[in-house]
Amino acid sequence: MLNIYSSYKCRTCKSGFILLTEDVDKMAKDRFLACPYCNSKRVEVENTADNLNECMRERSYIRHKGAIKQRRYE
Repeated sequence: MLNIYSSYKCRTCKSGFILLTEDVDKMAKDRFLACPYCNSKRVEVENTADNLNECMRERSYIRHKGAIKQRRYE
């Protein structure tokens, strides 16, 4: 199955962002990938998936007894 989404993490500002894999492949021929927050080139691939929820797994939150907690996937 094709992986539609790719999640990236900047090594400078530690921010994460998600891009379409197809757009990254088109752009990679004549340009470089940079962080949209700090404009750094130090970006590494975290995860690739065909479902957006799978890409955002680490950053999902739930409300538990009135407090917001980060959801864990194992």
